[in-house]
Amino acid sequence: MSASMINIAAECLKTGRTSVWSIHLGKYVCSDSEEGREALRDQQEVAAHAHAINPQFKLVFLTAAGGTVLFVLLCLVLSLLAGKEPPPLFEKIIMGFFDMAKIGFGAMVGLLGGKKLQSPVSHGGVDSAGS
Repeated sequence: MSASMINIAAECLKTGRTSVWSIHLGKYVCSDSEEGREALRDQQEVAAHAHAINPQFKLVFLTAAGGTVLFVLLCLVLSLLAGKEPPPLFEKIIMGFFDMAKIGFGAMVGLLGGKKLQSPVSHGGVDSAGS
């Protein structure tokens, strides 16, 4: 299951277009490309098109990933600025940013897991029924 989630995340980072899973190539391809049109023509992959990675999903995933990275960096910078004994209010601010980073990470994992469970085909050599 994790290999499939990594494939979905990698595809979200690569392009902003709709992507479909190609069984023959073993990877996501742009639906506008020759490989994508070939994948859509194949009768087995028509069902995969219903669960393609669309640009809206990619935008939400990248927003969650960007926010997570931003809050992690804010936590690190503020922790370094605070020193060994930060004031209580400063410590609460740092912990608030850390909570936001945890929320962002949970959102990313939830998006990837939901997309994996929604997909009727096997991605990355991992059988969807056995994961």
